[in-house]
Amino acid sequence: MASLLIQPFGGMAGDMFLAALLDLGDPRFTLEHLREFCQHLLPGEFELSAERTQRGSIGATRVIVETPETAHPPHRHLSDLLALANGARLSERGVCRVELALRAIGEAEARVHGVPVESVHFHEVGAVDTIIDVCGAAYALDRLEVDELWSTAPFVGGGTVDCAHGTMPVPVPAVVEIMGARPMLRAAAGGERLTPTGAAILAAWTEEAPDEHAFRAAATGYGAGTKDPRDGRPNLTSVALSNESAAQSAPLLEFAVNLDDTTGEELGLLLEGLRDAGALDVWCTSIQMKKGRPGHLVGMLAPASCERALARVVFGRSPSLGLRSYPVRRVECAREVFSVELLGRSVRVKRRIRPDDAPEGAGFDLSPEFDDLAAIARETGKSLRELEAAALAAAREQGHA
Repeated sequence: MASLLIQPFGGMAGDMFLAALLDLGDPRFTLEHLREFCQHLLPGEFELSAERTQRGSIGATRVIVETPETAHPPHRHLSDLLALANGARLSERGVCRVELALRAIGEAEARVHGVPVESVHFHEVGAVDTIIDVCGAAYALDRLEVDELWSTAPFVGGGTVDCAHGTMPVPVPAVVEIMGARPMLRAAAGGERLTPTGAAILAAWTEEAPDEHAFRAAATGYGAGTKDPRDGRPNLTSVALSNESAAQSAPLLEFAVNLDDTTGEELGLLLEGLRDAGALDVWCTSIQMKKGRPGHLVGMLAPASCERALARVVFGRSPSLGLRSYPVRRVECAREVFSVELLGRSVRVKRRIRPDDAPEGAGFDLSPEFDDLAAIARETGKSLRELEAAALAAAREQGHA
């Protein structure tokens, strides 16, 4: 379970978060990946680039989106943005993340201005660059296989800011609505540091990071904002990627749904979608339904934050009328992921880290990634068992006993 810790110590906007994800330097998510994704999302409507820069004493990445709409953004409605998200090359969980963030902005604007959410004009947040920020960030999390997102309290700045609705206090009313009871750090001046888009990503996608918890970062990245203030905090967002769960005590739920009118093909598609939506484990059991009909009990274990994404899959890929859930507890081993070279290709290997008082295991702690082995098997014709043995031997040669 990979996790991402977001630290908006100097503020956060959508482009800063996206830049921080690029700054991780992970080969699974690069500028070329982002360009290709965005070109499919909004063909011919933008130019996308990134540059190395510095804020304060820290080197960072800045993302630059150039589009005719940036200076004069159109008045899009929430339904327009949701239609774009549903056409994007995102996983079920990715689409759900985008929808949650966009709805958070739309509902906040509706409450602030006293209008139905369907009537809200998205002004700045409807511009092409903001669509790229939100959808691009969701795409990055898909590519990086992030299951958990945690955030420390964001710095919001202070003073006032000029926007489409006139001069507003900092934090602007929409940010206050979006963040709700989440803690924010404010200064007497400094301008706007937390934008509605940045606030929506934090409120809709992340859990509050506890004051004390173990976190081992495999990579870190810094995303720079456009402004470079000479006084106060540097205009930066920091992210840290871990190859293990950031909090062993994260709330988990067991979800269940009974189905008696679903074909085998529909059931297979449902199980695939549930895994894609963030379920840690999915299973299917034969049961007997009312009137003696045969049916299936589909169960899944997932973080509580995945509930809406799982419900979206269940109601979209089955005729079910409801999805139930129960809180569960589990004792969990920590994990780390490393890579070995096999026949000139990289294979990920997961290492289980047992508690100190756990009995010694015999060959159970190392597990090569099936997808990597399967790809090599298809190319070379070698068996999975042969490749697995070779990957384990390579791992032991590297000192991973």
